[in-house]
Amino acid sequence: MGVTIDDIKVLRAKTSAGMGLCKEALVKSDGDMAKAIEYINERSDVIGRLRNLTGAKIGLCKLALEEAEKDFEKAVEIIKERGWDEPIEPDCEQKQEGVIDVYVHGKEQKLVALVEVKTKTDFVARNEDFRSFVHELSLQVAAMKPEFVSRDSVPSEEVEKLMALFAKELESENKPKEMIEKILQGKINKYYAEKCLLEQKWFKDESKAIKDLLDEAIQKMGEPLEISRILIWELGKK
Repeated sequence: MGVTIDDIKVLRAKTSAGMGLCKEALVKSDGDMAKAIEYINERSDVIGRLRNLTGAKIGLCKLALEEAEKDFEKAVEIIKERGWDEPIEPDCEQKQEGVIDVYVHGKEQKLVALVEVKTKTDFVARNEDFRSFVHELSLQVAAMKPEFVSRDSVPSEEVEKLMALFAKELESENKPKEMIEKILQGKINKYYAEKCLLEQKWFKDESKAIKDLLDEAIQKMGEPLEISRILIWELGKK
């Protein structure tokens, strides 16, 4: 059976696993959600995903998972019911841990890409695997020149302007309203895929999007990571 994006989102909500792994699990299990969850739990760090989703301490995540008899969703409920979950994003903002990576392109040095990624702890910020991941993002920014980190960071007025422009292009084609709406959504999704770092295909392996790399890094590091800023300088361009 075919795997839909909605199936992937449901599985992601149930497991906090990356989109790529969720898709792989559903394909391998022929769409069986329970088998897909088992597949993910066998191939990724369950405790890390619990911590990433709830912010609870590792020891409490282990305890909750044991009491839930390895049922991920039930473990999340136990953590929340007992108040073990902790705010993640505000804490990440306050501590301001993380790194800024700089990539200067080529011998002529006419292009510079900068990426800022925040972490929750200094321990992760010093981790070589984490720093390699951030450098990979700098290479992506230099190669693909995204203008925004995510679709959420695109100004609403920019989206409205684009939608109006796309709609005007379709006015003369006399297509049904439902088809026009679908075409408009397709066009704006294509814009996001080109302009937003997280939506872009990884230039080294187009089977993965940058958001998949971020998910993998989060699972590996065992704590939340945030790509907070990107910047490109090209000689002579403003």
